[in-house]
This record gives sequence, C-alpha cells and structure tokens, in this order.
Amino acid sequence: MLRAISTVSLMLLAGACSQPQPAAPEPIVLPHWRACLELYGGDVHQMADAVDEGDPDAIVCTLALHEGRYVESHRRELLYRYYRATGREPEGLDASIRQLDRQELAASLRTIHRFSPELDMFESDFRGCPVYDSIARELLMRVEAPDDTHCLPRRWWWR
Repeated sequence: MLRAISTVSLMLLAGACSQPQPAAPEPIVLPHWRACLELYGGDVHQMADAVDEGDPDAIVCTLALHEGRYVESHRRELLYRYYRATGREPEGLDASIRQLDRQELAASLRTIHRFSPELDMFESDFRGCPVYDSIARELLMRVEAPDDTHCLPRRWWWR
C-alpha cells in the first residue's frame, strides 16, 4: 500500500515538474540615448520608422530616449511591441498591464494593433468580437476582469 502511494506521488510530482514554466521577464538594458541617436544617424524619424518595422533595437532606443519622461501608455505600447518583436517578455510589461482591467487592456491592445504597421489586426469571430492571438490572450488573462466581459477572453471555454 505504501509503495503504491509512493509511486503515485512520484508520478504526480514528475507530471508537475514537467509542465513548462513561463520564462522570467527579460531585463532590458537601456543604452545611452546618444548611442541610439548615433545608431540611427541622429534622425529620430528613422528610428521611429524602425520601430514601426518591429526592430527591437529601435524599440529599446525609444525607451532609452523617453526614460523617465514617458507617458505610461506609450511605455506599455513599446514594451508590448518589444514582446511581439522578440518573443521574450520584457521586465516591466506585467506591472504596466496590471494597472488596467481586462476591458481597458483589450482596448489598448486593439489600438496598438490598429496603428502599428508591423502588427496584424485581430480577426473577428461570428459575433464581431476580436479573436486574440496567444500572446494577447495570455496578457489579458493576467488582469482583472470587469463586470462586463462581452467579447473578452475568459478562463473557461465558453464566453
């Protein structure tokens, strides 16, 4: 009996340990803003174009240029675009999105996708609700749901 319990316990432990854990947020080391300007020939418009193309270096340089003087929504957008461009979650994105509820974050993500040339718009389902991809859905599930969850991802399979 004890052997069976031990075997089952070991199997449960092995199953729990084999589950992939999300990667820890990646710290972003901001370069000096002058180095960023030199990288883009002193042209901030060229750097902005590179951000619109999804260049992670341009995104980091834009964060460096605005360090301490940014509007939180702009910083959130840049961190999100960095995540989309690299596939690695930057440090600070989680804290930034948790300032919003799910409805606000969903609206913010739709706006970012609408005005960011490198990002595709979310498709719509038969009800006209956006169908969020895995990255956007994962971020949306981290924040509090408002009372009205129409068209928002939920933890259960039904809406």
